[in-house]
Amino acid sequence: MSRTLEQRRAAFALEFIKGQLSAEDKDKDKLNTHIHKSPSLILQCGLGQALAFLLADAGDKPKAPSKILYTALQDWLCGSRDDNRPMRVYSQTELIEALVKGSRGNYFRAQEESLMLFNWLKKFAAAKL
Repeated sequence: MSRTLEQRRAAFALEFIKGQLSAEDKDKDKLNTHIHKSPSLILQCGLGQALAFLLADAGDKPKAPSKILYTALQDWLCGSRDDNRPMRVYSQTELIEALVKGSRGNYFRAQEESLMLFNWLKKFAAAKL
């Protein structure tokens, strides 16, 4: 039996949150803050600036909570479409580059898809983190 797109989003978000349960409490708190504030930032400034903020916050730390969240969004939005990630918008693997080089339509699709994914991330983060 096939799953709905909403079920796939939920499954992706749940797996992401479960993967963060072993993080230190301060990293969990920071990740939780990013998860809850990013949708507002996306709506106010756009997806590109929200992603730039996450990358700037992470700096050169690949394990920073903001970089981990950025990487999760990249995994959901970039690459070849498959059964688990049917809403991938970009075939490239680097989200920020795909976003600035892509079409306006793809930008808005990626932004909308990010917001829908954040709905699940916020719910699971509130329940688990």
